Amino acid sequence: MAVADVKRKVIALVGLAILAGLAWATLGAGKIRLICMVILAGFALRIALTHDRSRYDEEKPPEQGK
Repeated sequence: MAVADVKRKVIALVGLAILAGLAWATLGAGKIRLICMVILAGFALRIALTHDRSRYDEEKPPEQGK
């Protein structure tokens, strides 16, 4: 895994942690906060478990006409 990929993953996880903190601070205790935390945790888990680049992350555009 390249350094850029690790930085991208860390930035994404930090962003999700900030969103989770804001949601925790602003939402009242209840179902809405729980649902929000479950959704954010799902995104964080997905980010943490992926190890390869996306198929949409290409270094150069595909050649057309060949």
